[in-house]
Amino acid sequence: MSNPLQRYHLILDAIASSEKGLSLQQLAQATKLPKSSAHRLATSLKEMDYIQIDESTGAYALGPAILRLMRSSVLQDLRLASFEPALSFIVGKLDETAFLARLQHDGVDLVRAITPNRRDRSYIYPGVGARPLDRCSSSKAILAYADPQLAQVMLQPLIDDNQINNMQALLDELSQVGRLGYAICDGEIDEGVFSVACPVMFGTQSTPYSIGVVGPSARLKSRGIPELVKVLRTAAQQAVADILNV
Repeated sequence: MSNPLQRYHLILDAIASSEKGLSLQQLAQATKLPKSSAHRLATSLKEMDYIQIDESTGAYALGPAILRLMRSSVLQDLRLASFEPALSFIVGKLDETAFLARLQHDGVDLVRAITPNRRDRSYIYPGVGARPLDRCSSSKAILAYADPQLAQVMLQPLIDDNQINNMQALLDELSQVGRLGYAICDGEIDEGVFSVACPVMFGTQSTPYSIGVVGPSARLKSRGIPELVKVLRTAAQQAVADILNV
């Protein structure tokens, strides 16, 4: 097994699968690694608090750092689930596709989209995954409230790859989004597709989430921006209340 990460994974997986922890001998047997290798890998993981040693038994057990990661992952799932009523509210009010986006690492991902159940007309389904930072309403609604230095760092690769010609113009647009409280995408990604997104605010000037609606340009524009934004802001407030109760 040449990949060190695979060996670390074996150690963590073996310990996580044991109810009472594992001695060094048991750890070596469970992972089929030499005892010296198991000890070296376990020592490295212990230094990072990914595993710990039970003082009474000397057995290896999962440490506080890995447990924090596990709790964080579960909490993140619970938070995403808490957006479902808000997304359903948007669909019910506007009869168009609702979506949720999240700031992750160095980008913005669309993590959930819900389409109406009606079958008598077509709807836009945006898919999930990474969104363009400079064109997508979901991205702009988040970056407009991010720390300016962070926004520039995230956008710099687009400048380097000549995807953005004028950083200041984009930053000015984000500043306007911050003042208005919503962002739009009018055919910037796909012709004939219109979307509006609002930040999900938790009482601060930054947010990792945006919530929005997407559909055919003519249908959505016929409702008017004020109506769309009013529904989205109500949904965002509902999402905040639901998340704070998790």
